[in-house]
Amino acid sequence: MVKIVGITQARVGSSRLPNKVLLEIAGKPLLAYHLERVSQSKLVNKWIVATTNEPDSDKICSIAQANNIAYYKGSLTNLLDRFYQAAKDEQPDYVVRVTSDCPLVDPSLVDETITVCLENNLPYYYNQLNPAFPDGLDVEVFSFKALEEAWNKAETNFDKEHVTPFIRRKYVVADEIINHFKVPAQYAPLRVTVDEVHDFQLIKNLIETLGSNEGWIVYANYLINNKLDKFNKHIQRNEGMITSKLNETKLRHITLFDASDAHRKVIHDLIPGGAHTYSKGDDQFPQLAPAAISHGKGSHVWDLDGNEYLDCSMGLTSVSLGHAYEPVVQKVKAELDKGVNFQRPSYLEKEMAEKFLSLVPTHDMIKFAKNGSTATTAAVKLARAKTNRKIVAFPFDHPFYSIDDWFIGKSACNRGVPEEIAELSVTFKSCDINSLKALFKQYPNQIACVITEPEKSTCINGCNCSKSPEEFLKQAIELTHQNGALFIVDEMVTGFKTGFPGSMTKYGIDPDMATWGKGIANGFSFCALTGKKEVMELGGIRNIGEEKIFLVSTTHGGETHAMAAAIATIDEFQQKNVLSHLHTIGRKIVELCQYMVAKYELTNEVVIVPTIWMPTFIFKDLNGVPCSGLRTLFMQEMIKKGVLFQGIFDPCYSHTEDDAYYFAKAFGESLEVYKRALNEGYEKYLVGEPAKPVFRKFL
Repeated sequence: MVKIVGITQARVGSSRLPNKVLLEIAGKPLLAYHLERVSQSKLVNKWIVATTNEPDSDKICSIAQANNIAYYKGSLTNLLDRFYQAAKDEQPDYVVRVTSDCPLVDPSLVDETITVCLENNLPYYYNQLNPAFPDGLDVEVFSFKALEEAWNKAETNFDKEHVTPFIRRKYVVADEIINHFKVPAQYAPLRVTVDEVHDFQLIKNLIETLGSNEGWIVYANYLINNKLDKFNKHIQRNEGMITSKLNETKLRHITLFDASDAHRKVIHDLIPGGAHTYSKGDDQFPQLAPAAISHGKGSHVWDLDGNEYLDCSMGLTSVSLGHAYEPVVQKVKAELDKGVNFQRPSYLEKEMAEKFLSLVPTHDMIKFAKNGSTATTAAVKLARAKTNRKIVAFPFDHPFYSIDDWFIGKSACNRGVPEEIAELSVTFKSCDINSLKALFKQYPNQIACVITEPEKSTCINGCNCSKSPEEFLKQAIELTHQNGALFIVDEMVTGFKTGFPGSMTKYGIDPDMATWGKGIANGFSFCALTGKKEVMELGGIRNIGEEKIFLVSTTHGGETHAMAAAIATIDEFQQKNVLSHLHTIGRKIVELCQYMVAKYELTNEVVIVPTIWMPTFIFKDLNGVPCSGLRTLFMQEMIKKGVLFQGIFDPCYSHTEDDAYYFAKAFGESLEVYKRALNEGYEKYLVGEPAKPVFRKFL
């Protein structure tokens, strides 16, 4: 029989609400309500209250005794030691951790969390790995062996001040995350814990109105239905732990850019624009920034001066696992030793085609390419050939689809594109089905295809497309087909980020074609076009007698090392729960940065678009207008602190929770400068000129 001990930590002191667990409702202290509820667990063999050795803790011990609960007195500051000592004599197989400032913790959730942990043979499990329940229903279950290891090996004050961070870092790897709990998102923002007086008043209302023995969902629905959910919404979840971790995080301070400055002086004489991608150019960064990167590893990169940075954009969002990610590198090295390009196709082309198409069940055929523009332009060509129409439709408010004329001709950078070519492309407002309807009405029987990203991390229309683009996509596909055109989903950015493999499978949509790139090969140059056979076969050579379509014919599209990188990347996504890890990191970035923005009272000026697959940041002036100067200043300040930041955070598998806290610490310190610049002008603090838009009419 498995022996399970439950431990709840309790102390008298609290900086925000002194004696909070002793506060009474209907003549009974909060701690008593808490103990009565956890005692109803059917799987915990024994409960222990772990309190401090302070004199006033006798009051806590008395409440424990009155409820027939054992207690242990231990260190005030080393909570890990207190917790371990409380459990040690019992020698349990597993330990359950709850906290006494959660008076309405649900015993059924305690038992369910234990069950998930045991049935999956996990050393650690937490019902809030991806916060879904209201704050105050947290339950952690871990083996005594894991607790003992943490007690023996934890070195930092943070790990000793808290019980489980060491355990979580070691045992909660992405491939072990089990998303057992399926809870509607409306419940996650609620608070039924007690940190401040507003919390206590809310709990008092719940107990006096509903009693103290209801299930968690009864209390949660009552808060929502009676519009009490905003009463204590301003209080930060886990603020004590966040503050402790941030205080322990040490930032780098970067001031030396000598080698970068020397690089900048010559590079523009050698390469137009100084880089092979405009978004990597000098005009996209502050003057105090690295000019070039020497190498990267995991989630970090180093510049020519040896400065180390936390990488936020990860190769323009193409590096999904991490720089020089070993399982991918090993597969690539093996192919390099065999040669990478031959007179006939490599055997890997069949393996890669079968593997990728198995991820996209509605598509039958695939074509490889080296860059995204080749894939999107190939899709447009197929659509024109299939429909015998000329016009291409895409959203005007999406940033980029191709370097080719059909897209660039509609941008501000249209010099060199004949007007006659540009007129063959028309635009509509993304996520707006009426805008697309108007376009089909304006150009009847002329539109060959609609191409769009399925969702974005942010939207200039003021909507958050991460909420639910599904309805628009399904309506748009139906409308497009009714008008005799083809629908192309561009998964260049969303692929391997929003879902696996992308948004089309996440939302169950069925486009005629889809284009893939960025993260599908962890930064290696490998992209793809997938589609239905009746469309893709037009680019084949088996339809004897029909007019040939010269589709994608790239010497390097089938290079073996790039295909090996893509195969290895897919393997990692399939064998490890990479996607869940990416979203967990994104969610943590959003949580920590929202906390920082609220702390510095800048919620109107620094907007965080909470898209967990790619959190995006918008920087505004005091009039609420996005400001390039303030944005560049913020980039400058983040770079000074060792964060290579350009306005987004693109989570990769190598990003850790420590990386998220590092980002948040740098983010907070940069907000201090930002706040001063709002009133005094960014010019006072920014060295050099503001960054400029990539798509601008004039240099």
